Formats: sequence, structure tokens, C-alpha cells
Amino acid sequence: MKLLVYILFQSFFFLNLIYAQQWWGEQTSGTTNTLTSVSAASNNVVWICGYNGTVLRTTNSGLNWLSANAGGIPSNVSLINIWAIDGGNAITAGYVGTNTWVWKTTNSGNNWIQVFTQPNGFIDAVVMKDGFPNQGIMLGDPVGGRWSLWRTTNAGANWDSTGMYLPQAGTESGYNNSICYTGSRIWFGTNNTRIYYSNNDGATWVSRSTAPELNSYAILFADSWNPSGLLGGATLMQSNDTGAAWTTLSSLGSGNFGGFVSLPEPVNSLTLQQNWYVRSNASIYKSEIGGFNWFIEYTALSGTYRHISKARNYETYMWAVRVGGGITRCTCFVSGISQISALVPENYSLGQNYPNPFNPQTFIDFSLPRKSWVKLNVYDPSGRVVTNIIDYEYNLGTYRVSWDARGFASGVYFYSLVTSEFVQTKKMVLLK
Repeated sequence: MKLLVYILFQSFFFLNLIYAQQWWGEQTSGTTNTLTSVSAASNNVVWICGYNGTVLRTTNSGLNWLSANAGGIPSNVSLINIWAIDGGNAITAGYVGTNTWVWKTTNSGNNWIQVFTQPNGFIDAVVMKDGFPNQGIMLGDPVGGRWSLWRTTNAGANWDSTGMYLPQAGTESGYNNSICYTGSRIWFGTNNTRIYYSNNDGATWVSRSTAPELNSYAILFADSWNPSGLLGGATLMQSNDTGAAWTTLSSLGSGNFGGFVSLPEPVNSLTLQQNWYVRSNASIYKSEIGGFNWFIEYTALSGTYRHISKARNYETYMWAVRVGGGITRCTCFVSGISQISALVPENYSLGQNYPNPFNPQTFIDFSLPRKSWVKLNVYDPSGRVVTNIIDYEYNLGTYRVSWDARGFASGVYFYSLVTSEFVQTKKMVLLK
């Protein structure tokens, strides 16, 4: 009897884990000021900045947001980017008129110390290197014919431009938060049909064309090993070679792109990413197949989004901020596959998906009698692969995988499980 109760509990737990993949909800900011940038050090510790010297901080995932500018940042400053180091330390940059400043706090915002200023400057972004919280880069619009590039080795207490020379081309400039720093690679965007790229922490730079897209308001390369990335200007662009060449993708929404986030697809964390973006409207958009087949994931009641960011270190919450003090959080338990039994199956097997017909989510069970590399593909009636759900090695056992088909058209699809010793294909129906 105890064994039966345990099995039922385990089944209930895994089923709920799958159903609770993503939940979006609004959080109370306590301000109506425009919020411009969000940075999450973890699922719990998040910092946000905005106009009128606004800085917000939470240590409980946003259940409570507290004002974190008790002194040091004037109320007439428009803050446009922020970096959360941890719960007590953060860096933020802003401007008044044609002058820019950078401040740092080491005591949770009780006071802020000015660590940088530049006449006729505009700091676009401050970013720290993955796994090296003391090492970072600061990007600003060109001043005096050169890009304003600075490096820190002490978590933003001091900034140095030695060896960071990059000449300005024409009258080009950058954009708020348009930077990506992963591994030793850095990309930043411009208004000049180009991005700049460094593969050595900013020691040297090359320009790469984004033509025909003029502006690069947001850039995403999700992992240091992955050459694929997204870029947003007036249109959505994709690169598969670290930004050397770009192609235009179909997208949804209107207005400028404000930011991207990406989480690894758990059934295929090596190659497939789930991606989200915001534009200057009231919706958040998602793609589950690497930048194709976008759909509306969430729409706010009011306000237009300015920025989106996820928790670092492979945690799975994300936040999007907008005008009017709006904060949206996603509790993204991205758990598309779960082991539902560790008992040794007698044979390989592929279950019939359920529910079937389905709209938009369905579940598929399969069993492995031994450790196996597994591929699970979905095909249209012509035999074309429309998505790869799994391409990974799993231990023996029985697994359940979910497929969310919101970005796909109604119709008949086929799914096929392939290992080195077994192949089986079954039919399913998406009915919207």
C-alpha cells in the first residue's frame, strides 16, 4: 500500500512539473516611473532601474520590491541600464542632458557612490563576465571620434580604457542594453548597419554587417559555445556564425526590439533554445524552435515593454519591465522532459501521445531498456522535420516529454523515436 501511494505521489509530482512550465504574472513596483532595465543575479535577487533616479531591488523573486536609491543618485537622472552583482552590490548608469554618470552601491542601495562620469557621453550598458563577477566591460556612445569602452577588474569600483581603442565610423552610436557578453565573446549594436564583435574580452574588435537592417537595438547569443544568435532592429535577424552573416526572420509585434532572453530546451540542451523577445508594445513573444514560429506568450493590460532579462547561472525566472512602472515575471520551470520511472523496461517503446487530438500541448511517453542516445522528431505529412524535441543521451527508464505546438498550424503530424536499436513512428492531430 505504501508503495502504491509513493508511485501515485511521484506521478502527480512529475505531471505537475510538466504542466507548470511557464506562468506569467504582474508584480507591484510601487512606482509609475518608466522602468528601463532589469538585471537578475539569481531567481531571488533582482535589480531594476528607470527614470527619475528610480532603482528597485528584490531579494524574494519580486514578491516585494523596495526602493533602492536612498541617496547618491539625483532624482533628475534618467537611469537606462543596471547590472546586479549580488544582493548588496549593483552598478547603474544614466544621464542628464548631454552628460552621463555611473554609480555603484555596496550596501543594497542605502547609498550610491559615483564611479564614472563623462561630459557629452552616454553609457549604453554595463556587463560583467560570466563566472568572473569582478571583471566587466562598460560601453558608451562614441566621444571624440572613438567608442567609449572601459574595463573593470574590481567589480565596477574603477574603470580603465587602456587598450580599448575602437574608432567611430561616421556618426554612429549605440543603443541602451544592446550588448551581449558570453564566455570571452562580446557583441554590441549600433545605428550604422553593423555590430561590433570581440572574441577576447574586448581586447580587439571587428565590425560585422547587419545589412539590410540599419539598427541593432538588441542582441542575443545564449551560450559561449553556440554560434547562433538573434538581433532585433526594425526586423528580426538570425546568425549561425557568431554574427558574421545575418538573415531576416519572420516576427510578430510592432515597434523597436527591446531585448531577448533564451533558456536551453531541456530535451535538447545542446542545440535547441527557447527564445523570448519584447518590442515597444505590450506583449512578450516566444519561439520554441530557435527563432522560428513566434507566438504571443503574454500581453500586459497597459504599458509598453522596454527590456527583458533572465536570472543568471542557469536559473529559470525572467522579468520584463515597461513604462508606467510595470514589472512582469515568468516562473519558467522549463521541464519539457521528466523521468517517470527508473524501473528497467523489457523493451524499447513509444507511447501514443495524449491527449490526441490536442491543443496546444500534448505528452509522449517512451521507454529505454538501456542507456541510449535518443532522437524524437516531429514531421509534417510531407515528411519534413518541423521540430526536433529530443536529441540527447538518457539512462534506462521511462520518460515523459511535452510538446507545445502553439506556433504550429492545425493538422496531422507524425512523431518518430529513433535510437541505435529501435525506430517507431506514430500519428497525432493538432486541432485548433
